[in-house]
Amino acid sequence: MRQRRWIDRLLGGTRRDVIELLLRHDRTVQELADAVGVSANAIRGHLAALERDGLVTQRDTRRETGGKPATIYALSRGADELFPKAYAVLLEGLLSVLDETDGPERVRETLIEVGARAAVPTDGSASERIEAAAELLRSLGATVEVTRHDAVWRIQGFSCPFSALTANDSRVCELAESLVSQTTGGSVHEVCDRGPRSRCAFEVAFGGEPVG
Repeated sequence: MRQRRWIDRLLGGTRRDVIELLLRHDRTVQELADAVGVSANAIRGHLAALERDGLVTQRDTRRETGGKPATIYALSRGADELFPKAYAVLLEGLLSVLDETDGPERVRETLIEVGARAAVPTDGSASERIEAAAELLRSLGATVEVTRHDAVWRIQGFSCPFSALTANDSRVCELAESLVSQTTGGSVHEVCDRGPRSRCAFEVAFGGEPVG
């Protein structure tokens, strides 16, 4: 119920209805208009706004009876983040069970190993390796940018793909740190913000110089 209220405030009733219809399958403007009960022109306006926000995309065209080809609209990957996921609850439960069976320190080591296995070790310059790590974090759902100050690179996040867990279990941040370390081959120091709004951040140095 809380999720539905949040979507209502963000998108408004009609745009929420469009999103939920496209969640089921791709549709044309007329199909959306018929399902929602508003004019086709009204739907076009909502679709234009949703496209601008990166939530909807034009997927294909379909020739309708007696008319010109109609554009088929679909949800973008970004729209998936509007809907609740079970992974956070399940992962939190899994960590709790593993704590009881293997012990907290072994669980920490396992998370670090998972991060290492998810890494994509990259050859090339320092900037190319940093960007590869940043792109990998983006693929997990983080919004990050890369900056550099002297010999230290910083991958600064403005969101956290593990935010549902990090407030209660910071070991999950070590998974991401391991991922960055193995991808870049650098010395990595995790400086995540685990406050009210979690933000991942990592400082990386090369050539054996420690950071942090």
